[in-house]
Amino acid sequence: MASRSNRRNITWEKGFAALFKFRTREGHCCPSRYYIEDNFKLGQWVSVQRYRKDLLTVERKRLLRTIGFVWNVRERFWEQNFAALLKFKRREGHCCVPTDHRENGLKLGWWVATLRRHKNKISKERRTRLKKVRFVWRVLPQRLRLVNT
Repeated sequence: MASRSNRRNITWEKGFAALFKFRTREGHCCPSRYYIEDNFKLGQWVSVQRYRKDLLTVERKRLLRTIGFVWNVRERFWEQNFAALLKFKRREGHCCVPTDHRENGLKLGWWVATLRRHKNKISKERRTRLKKVRFVWRVLPQRLRLVNT
């Protein structure tokens, strides 16, 4: 019978192999929380790796980094949406994204509306980045109608 630490090592190696397979196929290391790959609860395993980051060995962290593991999903989400906002602005000339607008599968309009609602909770660094691109914090309804036509 395998020892407890040996079972944990086997489970970790199964998780890494499943994540590697997922990454190769999907192009990212962010399966949904309940995602299962080959009868392995990969989404749960990924969540545990993030939660226990400080307890992982240097070698395991290195292995995860080599395949592009995302430690902070919220940060990644913000950066993806900000990049989409920049793309939208280059194309449209403004940051007044209609609420129902999607950009490359991202709900960019919803994200922008959420930023406006939670204006006071956004970090100074992020507010500065938004200011640099002339993000509009207050949009009058008639302005949105003009933008949508």
